[in-house]
Amino acid sequence: MTPLLLASILAAFQPLPPVPGAKPTGLQVRVVSYNGSTNGAITVEVKNPTSTEQEFSAAGLFFVPAMDPDKAPQRLGAVGPYEVDSRRFEKLKLAPGASVKANLDVYCIDSHRASPSPTTPFRIAKERLPPQLTQAIDTEANTVAAPMGGVSTPAAKSAVQSTVWKNRDAKWIKVEGESSQEANK
Repeated sequence: MTPLLLASILAAFQPLPPVPGAKPTGLQVRVVSYNGSTNGAITVEVKNPTSTEQEFSAAGLFFVPAMDPDKAPQRLGAVGPYEVDSRRFEKLKLAPGASVKANLDVYCIDSHRASPSPTTPFRIAKERLPPQLTQAIDTEANTVAAPMGGVSTPAAKSAVQSTVWKNRDAKWIKVEGESSQEANK
């Protein structure tokens, strides 16, 4: 795949994966940029092309490097509230035709792979992480980060990253973007 073709694919809006057990909202999302390494912030643009108000939640979203999984760095999972216009949200309602840029705090979900960089091309996964994994990560991340000001504070990054890896590795669940490295998990 040529760099120009890859860039055009990555710039395209994709359907926002529904929350497991819920109907699709019709919202669309595209990755704008990644700022980080083992953890950081991924900026996405979310738009509502429907004729009704829709709610955006980042819980369980994860991002897959747009490359051969056997050569790809870690996948990234969203944890905690996301930021829009310097405010934090767990959920945000988008009016018909509206769009918003959101910064999602993301953490690597593959402790055995190399760290991504700001030049790693990411795409949103077609499904969210399984609810039991999302809930385990969110619950423990909130607990360990509370004394440091919450999961969105820089002081909590290391503790939250350790929590993500611990919960991810506790009972491996195969998700999009698996490679031969995960065959024995």
